[in-house]
Amino acid sequence: MEKLLSKICCMLLVSACEAQTMRVWMKDGSERQFAVSEIESVTFSEKGTSMDRIKQEIEQFLDDWNAAMIAADTVRLGAMMDDGIILRHITGMTQTKREWLEEVASGSMKYHKIEKRDVVVTSNSDGSASVSFTSVITATIWGSYGTWTLSDTMRLVKRSGRWIRVE
Repeated sequence: MEKLLSKICCMLLVSACEAQTMRVWMKDGSERQFAVSEIESVTFSEKGTSMDRIKQEIEQFLDDWNAAMIAADTVRLGAMMDDGIILRHITGMTQTKREWLEEVASGSMKYHKIEKRDVVVTSNSDGSASVSFTSVITATIWGSYGTWTLSDTMRLVKRSGRWIRVE
């Protein structure tokens, strides 16, 4: 993909230099023409991968994640996580993906209600995205029922068109 974008950039710059002007399609759908001397930098994005779109996709990921937790849908939760992920609890205890999914399946960790707040999505230079948010979780964890307000950060990567939690 990078090679293709690189070739496109070079073709565009060569064409612009030859013509001394460049037509640019703006985010609002309008078209503008610039003199080459006016253009300091150009940012290219793949269609459909604007930051707004990424934020929408990740908000949907969080909604799906929370719904799967409440439903104890370990198949869906498992598909949403990388196999090598290590999960850290508020106690500091860590669990592998398999260990956590077993706890959810057995009912040792039962999530009743989850509310997400203050979602902030950041696009990382390696193509991943980080999402920081606050969750208000009502759950029964190892026999203790309560409501906890937790701050979390997830790192997600897109694989085969789907976001996957890797951290």
